[in-house]
Amino acid sequence: MEEVQYAFINEFGDYLFDFDKQGVSTHLIFTAILVKGSNKERLEEELEFLQEIDVLDDSTMIQIVNELRELPFSIYAYVVDKRKIREDSGIMYQKPFFRYVNRMVYQDLNRSFEQLDLVVNEQAEFLKQFRNYVETKTIPDLFNYSIFGFNQTESDALLRLAHLISGILAKGYDRTHHSIQYRSFYEFIKNKISAIHLLPLDYKNFIFDYKSNSHDAQYNEMIIKQAVNLTYQYLEKHRKSEEEEEKLRMDFLKFLLFNLKENPDEYVYTQEILDNLNALRDVKMNQHYFRSNLVSKLRDSGIIIASSNKGYKLPVCLNDLYDFVNLSSLTIHPMIQRIAKCREQILSATNNEVDILDPTEYEYLRRVIEQGKVGLR
Repeated sequence: MEEVQYAFINEFGDYLFDFDKQGVSTHLIFTAILVKGSNKERLEEELEFLQEIDVLDDSTMIQIVNELRELPFSIYAYVVDKRKIREDSGIMYQKPFFRYVNRMVYQDLNRSFEQLDLVVNEQAEFLKQFRNYVETKTIPDLFNYSIFGFNQTESDALLRLAHLISGILAKGYDRTHHSIQYRSFYEFIKNKISAIHLLPLDYKNFIFDYKSNSHDAQYNEMIIKQAVNLTYQYLEKHRKSEEEEEKLRMDFLKFLLFNLKENPDEYVYTQEILDNLNALRDVKMNQHYFRSNLVSKLRDSGIIIASSNKGYKLPVCLNDLYDFVNLSSLTIHPMIQRIAKCREQILSATNNEVDILDPTEYEYLRRVIEQGKVGLR
């Protein structure tokens, strides 16, 4: 049996929709602290210092997140923009809103984790409702144990940590809680973040004030829209897949979406992506498998992934796409040249009787090489 994995869930925000009223949050944020069973007791001991802290000003917060950096947990969160929920769905009341968020969070967690022992802050109205929702969807075994569900696990320390992280994320997303210190907090916890899902699904979540003097700047929003919408379509199409490889691809895409929101101009090194994807898995993936089975197959499916010698990202401008073309050309062009030279050698040795590109399946390569010769004349 696989090691037990826990999810301790807490929240930030309220359930009101009168955004003109002072203090009403623009977002609801739900943070799951993911912990393996073998690390739970140690993590609880390490977090005892949180009980002694009364005031959470920015300077205190910096000290706290610095101490969290090396602790064994991951962050899996949902950031719900209530303003977009109201605009897109007309949901302005608590019950339909709860139903919407319950469904979205449950479906994502359930397809992302085969086994998860859930723990929530039941003082929060939504999370109480979320527990009820999950319990109607899960069936315990003969020993009253749910592989995915609630199993009487408790931990005040880990729920406090989930509340703390929710508050930190709110500093970057919520209008009423925004802080210029968010980027500093984020740098401390970013290696802990497995995924942050923005709800509702809308490419406009990723539009940002991209500074560019290029005459191609007019295409930026179109590029972002296409890259994000294709990613959303892929995630929706494969959301019910039980294949581990497909789940890896979806987790990779979720990570790219998160990075697009937080660091739209920055590539993510391959090793950082691997560390993120491997953090929640017992069988670790290597770089060759990642490139061959995730990146290549996603591109074969039409997903637009930019790459350079700095790593991978979803594109935000034409320069990102040029990076991908340039990097690919460094491999494609030399390989075609080698094939052409090999072909010439065999043609010469056989008095033009054997053409290694003669089979039908190599017609495309033959045309590319012949056109290249014409272009050189």
